[in-house]
Amino acid sequence: MDAMDFTQVIPRLRVLENRLLDKSKFDRMIDSSSAEDALRILQETEYINVSKEISHPKEYEVILSNELKRVFNMIYDAAPHKEVVDIMSIKYDFHNLKVLIKAKLLEKNFDDILIPVGTIELKKLKNAIEDSNYRDLPSIFGRTIETVLEDFSKEKDPQRIDLISDKYQYRHMNEISVNLDNYFIKNYVDKLIDLSNMRTLLRVKKQKKQREFLSCTLLDGGKIDKDKILALLNDSIENVYGKLSYTDYAGVLKIGIEQYGKTGSSSELEKLSDNFIMRFMKDAKYISFGPEPIIAYIYAKENEIKNIRIIMVGKLNNMPSEVIRERLREGYV
Repeated sequence: MDAMDFTQVIPRLRVLENRLLDKSKFDRMIDSSSAEDALRILQETEYINVSKEISHPKEYEVILSNELKRVFNMIYDAAPHKEVVDIMSIKYDFHNLKVLIKAKLLEKNFDDILIPVGTIELKKLKNAIEDSNYRDLPSIFGRTIETVLEDFSKEKDPQRIDLISDKYQYRHMNEISVNLDNYFIKNYVDKLIDLSNMRTLLRVKKQKKQREFLSCTLLDGGKIDKDKILALLNDSIENVYGKLSYTDYAGVLKIGIEQYGKTGSSSELEKLSDNFIMRFMKDAKYISFGPEPIIAYIYAKENEIKNIRIIMVGKLNNMPSEVIRERLREGYV
């Protein structure tokens, strides 16, 4: 993959970056008097193009889903190498895969939480799982589905559907990042894996589960050796930070573990993890040739959508403005 292949798409991305919602727009939504007003402020932006039929704030998820689909379609059309965009869209394939498998096993309809984004057309994935025919799916997805179903037939544990699927997802992302041979993309995937594994460690410690469970739950890959994380299971939560303070994640862990110890909730650690990745993404602002700005723009847009969701949920539930503001992720602009 030649960095010069991206010469034409990057100027367009710079224009799109300038259209991202900034702090002042989020502040107006947060400080608005109602969820209806927050929606009206959102519709002053380019989100009006995907929300013309929406008049009630409770329908905000329709807007966000439409915008996510629009963005991925646009970037896929513009990207000279589709695999770069695949790195960002694969998670939606696996989300949909998990939803559809659970729907089949539990004989329920979960269509309302499917996401119309991914490397596989949603209808194709749905038909494959419903018909138990994975021949037309990429092999990684067929293997994932078969492994999940076989495991469920033995264990009858819905939680393991997520655990197994997540392992396959990150394994697939890692393989693509290696094949792309781009330091930024490989580093991004490694950071996602490391941060996920650290959150998993804290969650398993809280649940007082055994080493075998943690070993099965941890994702393969990343910069932090799996055995090193396993060795921390029986350490105190304070020692976890001390023994990982040499890593790039020291700042995330210091505050995240402190808050986790006080509240028992991983929400602050998740926010800090998101902000850590966002700061990493901001390096792409200074890259003139290569795939990095594509990855960064998609992440920035996903982050924007996450912040809008946080605001709309907060306004619909009459949360104080300061509580909503505390939950927001760091922006790209």
